[in-house]
Amino acid sequence: MNPYSTWNDLQHIDLALFPIGSLEQHGYHLPINTDSLIAEAIANQLAKALTHRSFVVPNLPFSSSFEHVHFPGSISLRSETIIHVVKDVIHSLERMGVKKCVIVNGHGGNMLLGNIAQEMNVNFPKLLITPSRKHWDRAYEKANLSTTISRDMHAGEGETSILLSLLQEGIIKTDHFQDVDSPRRDLFQVLGIKPYSETGTIGFPTQANAEKGRALLNALTDEIQLTVEEFLNIGS
Repeated sequence: MNPYSTWNDLQHIDLALFPIGSLEQHGYHLPINTDSLIAEAIANQLAKALTHRSFVVPNLPFSSSFEHVHFPGSISLRSETIIHVVKDVIHSLERMGVKKCVIVNGHGGNMLLGNIAQEMNVNFPKLLITPSRKHWDRAYEKANLSTTISRDMHAGEGETSILLSLLQEGIIKTDHFQDVDSPRRDLFQVLGIKPYSETGTIGFPTQANAEKGRALLNALTDEIQLTVEEFLNIGS
């Protein structure tokens, strides 16, 4: 779907791709809508790769970003709000005749999406949450990134590389790259990111470049596509 679609363009759709991002700090160098940009890029690339007739739902730009509350630019929805919004969107899609939906989640902090999927899939497999940690792990390896998604969790080599491949030169503040290695984050869910990184970054943006970003985005899309195809074959 694009902003100029008519209702007639949306008939006989097999699959909806629903990107969910966030509005939150991404260090000194990346924009606060980074997760939304990545989710949309994956969803659009996935829509082109799939053989099923699909459309990309407009991005949900807010989600659960409470771990970034100590930084300006971070806006969060409460868990119950996200649950209601996601369910309302999916129910609207069902009324359109769309039986299956893939959420492309750009923000790792949206852990509650997995619980929503489990609940909504009890009677019929209708909702898939992607990408998983395994998708990211395999994509990092295929794209030859220097570390793992765990060590590079926020505004690091991976996200910075993807944004460098997507955005015009000059938008990313390359002169503000600062690596932060914080492998032990045992109280992250309690304290948020600030005790582990003064800059807001956890990872290695100095290792990023646009070539890695393109490779990572392609590898991630390929990994997700395999899972989506399996999901679509259930009950077919």
